[in-house]
Amino acid sequence: MVWDAFTVAFKIPNLFRRLFGEGALSAAFIPIFTEQIEKHGKAEAWKFANIIATLLIIILGGIVLLGEVSFFAIPKIFQIQEKWQLIYKLLIVMFPYVLFICLVAFIGSVLNTIHHFFMPAFAPVVMNVCWILGAVLSPYTGNTLEKMIYAVAVSTFLSGLVQIFIHIPVLRQNKLYYRFIPQFSHPGLKLVLTRMAPIVFGLAVVQINVLLDSVIAVGFAAPQDGPAYFNFAGMSIHFPLKIGAASVLYYSDRLIQFPLGVFGIAMATAVFPLFSTHAVREDWNNFSTTFNKALKFILFIGIPASLGIIMLREPIIDLLYRRNQFDAESAYRTSRVVFFYAIGIWAYCGLHVLIRAFYSVKDTVTPVKVGAMCVGLNLILNLSLIWVLQEGGLALSTAVSAIVQIIILTTILQKRLRIKIENEVIISLQKTVVASIAMAFTCWFILKLFPDLNGSGSLYFKGIRLFVPMLSACAAFSVTSFLLKSEEFGEMVRLSLRKI
Repeated sequence: MVWDAFTVAFKIPNLFRRLFGEGALSAAFIPIFTEQIEKHGKAEAWKFANIIATLLIIILGGIVLLGEVSFFAIPKIFQIQEKWQLIYKLLIVMFPYVLFICLVAFIGSVLNTIHHFFMPAFAPVVMNVCWILGAVLSPYTGNTLEKMIYAVAVSTFLSGLVQIFIHIPVLRQNKLYYRFIPQFSHPGLKLVLTRMAPIVFGLAVVQINVLLDSVIAVGFAAPQDGPAYFNFAGMSIHFPLKIGAASVLYYSDRLIQFPLGVFGIAMATAVFPLFSTHAVREDWNNFSTTFNKALKFILFIGIPASLGIIMLREPIIDLLYRRNQFDAESAYRTSRVVFFYAIGIWAYCGLHVLIRAFYSVKDTVTPVKVGAMCVGLNLILNLSLIWVLQEGGLALSTAVSAIVQIIILTTILQKRLRIKIENEVIISLQKTVVASIAMAFTCWFILKLFPDLNGSGSLYFKGIRLFVPMLSACAAFSVTSFLLKSEEFGEMVRLSLRKI
């Protein structure tokens, strides 16, 4: 119950980060910021960035203040269950994180536009280190889980401050200094605000779906030591979920975020400035070339990532999670959710690229319409599938919604910009699918050679049971890609050799 509460409480400020930081604001800001650099020079562009930062601080400060008052007052006014009370208490501690992390994400978008990628990519490491320190120190904050979790909440808040400070030297190195400029009549600001409102919903649709999953996971879970039924319209209905559903979703989402963060978001971050530059220059041939190349790489990485995590989900969970109170039931529940989430990895990665393609050509309405439809689809599927698949139904709903969204958006983008999915993309997809099947078969065969000790094996054996099939699968994928003369595989090899 404690970790259920924390995961939901954390996802709320994290959603604001997606919307006002790396999501809607950066999506609306980067094309206009790029245009300012191209047409008016760097000095005017830096001034524009300061105006945005000033407004961001004012708005987010107000949101944090309103949120703090609300989270404090609601449990006092209304009688709510214990699990929701803990969520509100944790939000009081963590919600100011919104201000700091959104500023960090905004700074990252500025640095990415001038082609500095390292520090924005490194910043999440700081948060993870702070979390670990908070967990290590938590026994000193109390003798119950309810008290110990506050150490992790405080460390989350402090990580936002630290992430801001580590960006300061990089900003100074690029002669970027913050100045309070409340010049809210700037025409660029008006354009950002105009485009930002619809982007808020369109770009963050996957995150909204994940948040809905967590809220439903808590709301439809039977209370700890409470009744197994709830009353609705005069009927007694059995709770479809158990305590821990939100935790299981969180543990699963962490595994899915690995390929998404390492490749999907990285690819979108890299190509967005290119999309924006081509759009500003009306260079549609290079825009189309960039889009097709990005699409091929997304499929080349995303499809085997989906299959690989599905095949190796049990040894991954066994190695990373299964010990102490994370028992066989927890491992089984997490494994099922990972299976359903992983179906859509390639779609999650592709959405980040595809939506940024729309925003770079200043079309913010289309992703909103499609996103609204897919959020509705996700909610309907959520409330339908939890009765059959429990928390696995929540994960499958998210995957299906993302796949539907990417299919619709790709179709519209082709018609809108007359971008043609080249034959080379279809050929690349076919080669990737064949290589992925060879990878999956190899992984299955090698995995069968290692017995499942039901979580009782040593850490060394668990590592062997994961990494031997994983490396064998990667080798099979690489060899098959080489034999099929995959262009993406060749490009990755050349880039790797160049780095060496």
